[in-house]
Amino acid sequence: MHKWEGIEAFVSVAQHQSFSKAAQELGVSRSHISKQIAQLESRLDAQLLLRTTRSVSLTEVGQAFFLRCQDILNTLDEAEQAVIDLQERPRGNLRLSVAGAFGEDFIAPAAAAFMAENPGLAVELDFSNRVVDLITEGYDLAIRAGTLKDSSLIARRICNRRLVTCASPKYLKRYGTPESVSALVNHNCLVGTLSTWRFKEGSRHFDLKVSGDWHSNNGRALVHAAIADLGIVQLPDFYASVAIESGQLVPILEQFLPTDTGVWAVYPHNRHLSAKVRLFVSFLAERFGS
Repeated sequence: MHKWEGIEAFVSVAQHQSFSKAAQELGVSRSHISKQIAQLESRLDAQLLLRTTRSVSLTEVGQAFFLRCQDILNTLDEAEQAVIDLQERPRGNLRLSVAGAFGEDFIAPAAAAFMAENPGLAVELDFSNRVVDLITEGYDLAIRAGTLKDSSLIARRICNRRLVTCASPKYLKRYGTPESVSALVNHNCLVGTLSTWRFKEGSRHFDLKVSGDWHSNNGRALVHAAIADLGIVQLPDFYASVAIESGQLVPILEQFLPTDTGVWAVYPHNRHLSAKVRLFVSFLAERFGS
């Protein structure tokens, strides 16, 4: 076992770029992590990490060693998970990346329900708008919406993502309801992350550049502005569904709705998919399939 000493600590520090976070992940002290890595570097007669008072980074040798060690630990995890999977019970730590209102309102309650059904499971739910690297950052899966770009990942559609265009009844009464997409140029459009909105006419999809005096990269902020009669908004239906059901917002231009995209559970292409990931993705697909 002498050759294994310090490997897990080194990989954790490399992934988190932090001794403190690695110590927290492994449930040991920071000094213990530091001692293990110092002994590992001494045994290898090579410097693996560059340390400053503010950061930790890999040396060239450390990077090469990290990639090999990460592969080895992943293989060990797969072997351990294979034994667990024989019992068909998800166990261990399920680490997933989510973002936005869909993560808050739907994925978080679903993850809590799944954990309640599986007492041997721990869940780590990380909210970030950043597209994380699942493999190098140690995530089991991520929930992503829209068109996927990373073809190296496996993706399973868990539900549809529908865009809606809507405004408050008071705004429409004051300024009129647009009957065509082109009529939006005469309205105040509440602009989100993108300055273009998506529409469909016949079989043709197209983007329309919009403008207005309210800009926000937060979907809830856009909904609040629309409810306050400031203008027209386009965003995924899960942001606006409650306001639409209550009558605070009214869907418009429904004949020009673009084709639904999807919300996806994405995970690395491993030879052996763990029970915790496989069963959780199936749980989400069943929960949100309708």
